[in-house]
Amino acid sequence: MNESQFAEIAAWISHAGLAGQDEAAMVTEFCMRLLALGLPLARGQLFIDTLHPVYAGRGYYWQAAKSATVAAEYGPAFEGEELERWRRSAFYHMIQTGEATLRRRLTSESSAEFPFHGELYAAGMTDYLAVIDRFGADAIMGEMDGVYSSWVSDCPQGFTDDHIAALLRLTPCFALAIKSATLGRIAKTLVETYLGRDPGRRVLEGSITRGRSTSIEAALWFSDLQGYTRICDRVQPKEIIPFLND
Repeated sequence: MNESQFAEIAAWISHAGLAGQDEAAMVTEFCMRLLALGLPLARGQLFIDTLHPVYAGRGYYWQAAKSATVAAEYGPAFEGEELERWRRSAFYHMIQTGEATLRRRLTSESSAEFPFHGELYAAGMTDYLAVIDRFGADAIMGEMDGVYSSWVSDCPQGFTDDHIAALLRLTPCFALAIKSATLGRIAKTLVETYLGRDPGRRVLEGSITRGRSTSIEAALWFSDLQGYTRICDRVQPKEIIPFLND
């Protein structure tokens, strides 16, 4: 990738981030642009934590064979087999060691290090690069401490050193655009959760001046759960929410 090509994709990343483009769409276009520049990319994954009342974060999964990105939320905590799989992942290893990058050629021997690498090798993948673009201490929200991404090739020779250098040069820019879009989504989720959909929308549109009021028509409904105090005295707090949802 020459300087002109780098400048072009960096300019696109900046525009997409400023425009608030959807994260999944950004991941798809980013990967497709890398392919067009000759990077032998077969798969890309990106993860970022969030602030949400139900789930902990969102992952984005791109495959060249499908030319599309699938977005999926992940839960607030890993348990059982899921927890064990996480602890045997490349990203967990990087968190423990403090590394920002991890690159592995995928072979029958090296794929035994991390279970996911074995799955990639079985699928015909040849090279793997994991990157953590960490945020500064004052830029962390909740547990959102960085953008986690991995890039996989199925080319027999894998990535060249130039390919790796290009990815490592671009991922911080791309992580910043993803973080920008994610923060916008977080703001929308939080105001809609705690203020309501319509008041939240108006706040995000700028209606936050102190003392300003708006008349609306509304129905107020007050209700209580019979025996709620007794129930709370008998059961553990974590049992209350499932009970109320039944």
